[in-house]
Amino acid sequence: MRKLPALFTRFLAGLACFLLAACFDIREEVWIHRNGSGHAKLNYTIPESALLFAGGQEGLQEKVRELVASQPGIRLDAVAVTTGNDEAKIEVKLSTDSMLSLVDLQESDAFQKLPNAASNIAGTVVVKLRGLDIDFTRTVKVREALGFAILTIGGQDRANRSLEYIIHLPKAAKESNASSVADGGKTLVWKSTLGEALSKPVVTRFRAGLPIPWYAHVAVGLLLLGIVLLVLRIRRKRRQRREDACMVDL
Repeated sequence: MRKLPALFTRFLAGLACFLLAACFDIREEVWIHRNGSGHAKLNYTIPESALLFAGGQEGLQEKVRELVASQPGIRLDAVAVTTGNDEAKIEVKLSTDSMLSLVDLQESDAFQKLPNAASNIAGTVVVKLRGLDIDFTRTVKVREALGFAILTIGGQDRANRSLEYIIHLPKAAKESNASSVADGGKTLVWKSTLGEALSKPVVTRFRAGLPIPWYAHVAVGLLLLGIVLLVLRIRRKRRQRREDACMVDL
């Protein structure tokens, strides 16, 4: 069994340190491409007062930049923090050239040193390879992350606040526990209210074919072509030897 964080998990875990207010909304959307690269758009809504713990708007943006800079293989394409109606909206866009750069990151020393609250929001992800398929499971424990803060969450916030995770795959998922599916099975959506997330862990699970880079297809094609040419060459030599043997008999 190999452990693999959800896309940009270390970044999410670090950012979660600033998001652990009693009331929040989470929307994470990830695109995984056929060549193994990927990008994500992350949106969070928290109480505006929570920005005080991160140094205000500029302070939070700087912390986001620092978090991304500490993660090799991940690029920060955009970050914005806006405020209004006593809320702060955080939007972050990230990209990576290779999902493989994130393998085993969850077992790194940096990740292990994160607070339990942060790691619970980022989630625990387990990936199993089954032939050319990948089994992906992410478990987010909101109740454990918020701790005693859940006592301050009212019924309205439990019903109206939500957590939404969206993954766009290059191929249709073969299995999943998604709340809804679109684009012929390639887009998986998990959505739950804050109240539901507090009652039990949020589990996102799917099984799909591994994305194979275009150059891998080319390599396989060249290999097959080489095998065909080799077989033809062997047959030609055998035929030539038979013809030569016939000439000797004559």
